[in-house]
Amino acid sequence: MTISVVIPAYNRGSQIKATLDSVLNQTLAPLEVLVVDDGSTDGTGEWIEVNYAEKVRVVRQPNGGVARARNRGWREAKGEWIAFLDHDDLFRLHKLETLAPFLDAKCDVVVSRWREVRGGEVELQSPVVSRRSAFGWLFGWNNPLVSASVPLVRRAALERSGGFDPLCVPADDWDLWLRLARTSRFAFCDEVLTDYVLHPNQQRLDERRMFRAVRRTLSKHPLALMKRPLLLWWLVGSGVFVPSLPAYERAKCGQVGAWREAWRLHPMSLLSPQWLALAAKKLQGRFRAK
Repeated sequence: MTISVVIPAYNRGSQIKATLDSVLNQTLAPLEVLVVDDGSTDGTGEWIEVNYAEKVRVVRQPNGGVARARNRGWREAKGEWIAFLDHDDLFRLHKLETLAPFLDAKCDVVVSRWREVRGGEVELQSPVVSRRSAFGWLFGWNNPLVSASVPLVRRAALERSGGFDPLCVPADDWDLWLRLARTSRFAFCDEVLTDYVLHPNQQRLDERRMFRAVRRTLSKHPLALMKRPLLLWWLVGSGVFVPSLPAYERAKCGQVGAWREAWRLHPMSLLSPQWLALAAKKLQGRFRAK
């Protein structure tokens, strides 16, 4: 059993030090640590080579996005198992040692718990990992794995699946887990082993792009959608909701004129799940005030 750690990096500079150290200080050392420098313009790759020399292998490519960088990484890696780690996240000290007993012939993906960290402070800890079917657990309103930094994946399973879909960024990791869940067995560990580090530049904060990625990912599973009418309604309704997203953010802050703006942008947007949920929340607040 061998583990390669793959880190896609773009314009992270010396800030990547904490991420690299969280891997190199593991109680169980990986076979290799491979950083894919995705066309950085700030000297990220050079900084790593100067400061980590023989400890980290840097692979450079023209900027193509995180999905292509991850794919390049696992294809270049030599390990039987791949541990992905985003350039701003952290492995907890004993992650690889804790998951090693799960890496057997019976599974292709090993999932543990995680926590959200901002400025060194823990804001959220993931719930106990689900014991039901992996696809049923993953296919819902949100991605319970939150980051590609959470699971370990068998390289052979990545080869069978084709890896990450660049058209699904920034939900490309969730898209891959769903496709793997159709054909692979998942194992679950209930320890918190990954820190998902929150900061203002995260891709998930680009809500327009995220909505497009989520819709593309969900649309790959039409039969599963038919069994979940509320989720199907969300998928269809999101198409008219996206144009009204800026107005929606203002409406959440109490700006009454934002509702009229949304109507002008797309009259059907107010019938989307997001606007209806906001309307229900506002009405509930008024009834409580009475």
